[in-house]
Amino acid sequence: MLIQYIKLKNFRQYYQEQTIEFSRSANRNVTVIHGENGSGKTALLNAFSWCLYGLHNLPNEKDIINEHAIAIAIEEVEGSVTINFIDSGKEYTVTRKVRAKKSLHGEITYFEPEVQVNYIEKGGLFKTVNNPTVELNRILPEDLRTYFFFDGERIDNLSKESGTEDIKKAIKNIMGLEILERAITHTEKARIRFRSELKKFGNSLIINIIEELDKLEGNREELKEQEILQKSNLSALDKQILAVETRLKQIEGAKQLQSQRDNKQTELLETKQTIKDIRRSLKEKMSKIGYIAFSYSATQKADTIIKKNSAGDVFTGVSSVFIEELISKGQCICGSSLTSNSIHLDHLKLLKDRLNLNNYQNNIYEMVGNLKVIKERKINLISELKRLKKNEITEIQKVNMLSEELDEISSKLTGKESEEIVQLENKRVALVNQKSLVERRLGVIENDLETVLKNINEKTTEQKKYQILEEKGLLTQKRMDALQQLEIVMQEILKVREKLVKSQLQERITKVYSQFLRKGYDVQLADNYELNVLNENKNIVGMSQGERQITSLSFIGAIVDIAREHYKDQKVDFDEGGIYPLVMDSPFGALDSDHRERIANGIYKLADQVVVIVSSSQWKGEVSEHLKDYIGKEYKLLYNDPRQNKVRPYEYTEVVEVVSTNV
Repeated sequence: MLIQYIKLKNFRQYYQEQTIEFSRSANRNVTVIHGENGSGKTALLNAFSWCLYGLHNLPNEKDIINEHAIAIAIEEVEGSVTINFIDSGKEYTVTRKVRAKKSLHGEITYFEPEVQVNYIEKGGLFKTVNNPTVELNRILPEDLRTYFFFDGERIDNLSKESGTEDIKKAIKNIMGLEILERAITHTEKARIRFRSELKKFGNSLIINIIEELDKLEGNREELKEQEILQKSNLSALDKQILAVETRLKQIEGAKQLQSQRDNKQTELLETKQTIKDIRRSLKEKMSKIGYIAFSYSATQKADTIIKKNSAGDVFTGVSSVFIEELISKGQCICGSSLTSNSIHLDHLKLLKDRLNLNNYQNNIYEMVGNLKVIKERKINLISELKRLKKNEITEIQKVNMLSEELDEISSKLTGKESEEIVQLENKRVALVNQKSLVERRLGVIENDLETVLKNINEKTTEQKKYQILEEKGLLTQKRMDALQQLEIVMQEILKVREKLVKSQLQERITKVYSQFLRKGYDVQLADNYELNVLNENKNIVGMSQGERQITSLSFIGAIVDIAREHYKDQKVDFDEGGIYPLVMDSPFGALDSDHRERIANGIYKLADQVVVIVSSSQWKGEVSEHLKDYIGKEYKLLYNDPRQNKVRPYEYTEVVEVVSTNV
């Protein structure tokens, strides 16, 4: 989607018709629109959302039509926004308009807004879209509009706690993960629906099992909702604890103790992870070769039997089968005939009996060797288990010691004379206790969820055991089995895709972030999709508003870049990606001079089409200087102040193109 122009007619302070054409040049892909505060920059940004989706974030939301246009209207007046853009080889024109009627007494009646979407195909064929909402959501989903038409405050919010869900939603939409999730949900619902149909074809036992399964499925959904809620609570508590600890590091008399606590907490987390690894190793060893530890009585009994039954000489090289063949042929290898009264025949029979005993003895000796290996493995297993348990005890003792040291630090902080330090530490302790309570609740929920899933699997297996005689019932069961297998496959695909997407995003965010921010920080996309900034010690750091803007801008640039790459890569199956424009209001608002320069130097790389809406003060200086080589179109918003213009005593904004000699 590349925008060719936007046309505003009596929209908010844009009186009469104002048009802005956007650069689509590969080398000069930036369009700059600048004006004084109050000149209509925010209204212009919202014009995109209103035209495409009927939504905006402006005060007095019903007052779309310009006040002066209404004032001078005799009977009826119209306000509208038109956007023309290219997508997938088609030229679209979207117009949303609203009419207002004025009575003789000056009362204003607004009509419902109307939207019309037309497009021209490559061959020149003109068509009208009958379902404009569906078509526009296909091109650029409504849920994603704030990522491509956003303001500086929106960018800032993405790197705050409240932006985590927004980030997750954007990733899943653009990267195709939401398609898989919806497919899994639909498949699961279809399977449950087919299972309900089985009641028509089964006996009372099958009906009871299906009803129990329905109940278990309901329990699972309730537990999943509770799990999501508790995880959200944990995330919020972590943020609050971090904010308190960050403040403590800033206060003289507490910052040294807080730094010590940071180090102790990092060490404590690492130690707890070591304990988890040890316990996982113990579990793996016991599940794989744990049976050897219980082989003592069996090996002792085998030893006794072997000693009792082992005797005689051991012969090798001749088999009893070979002797059987000689006897059946009636001739010895020496050439003698093996008749019924032959001494040679008697000798071979005796040798055969001894060879049978020899095979028995060989088996016994082989068993002795195997028992020896088992005993050695048992000794090694017990030795390894003892070593792991010893390490576990050592690490547990370390956890106890670190916990005591952390308690001591907390006591020292609450003993300070500073009232602020004491209040902050007491608040931190309360939050930590609250977090511990939430973690216990979450543990119970996860355990219950695991039990419910186990019961569902057992009941499903039980239900499959009972034969359904009717042909329709058999067909329904086959469909259920196919859907269940499909669910499993799609769940695995989702896990792989999610891991790949996170890896790609992490790489791109890091790349963009390193270009924009001067500090040696790393940006990290956590498992819960939260954007965290880490210092050289890998600790989460608090950020200024400007740093949060840069962090969020890095994220948006990364997802647009990957979406563009996927669109051009025909091998991608689940996510088509797309070419998206970036329309940004005040991306330089909270930045200092150095960071403005860094953003200006790299912002043109974020998308194939970039539209920057800035105040005149933000535009002057380093931003104008470093963006000038990438500007394809430039406009200025001229605001008419009715208090100063006696000739035109009404508010309006005029769009004037700036002709640059650099283009």
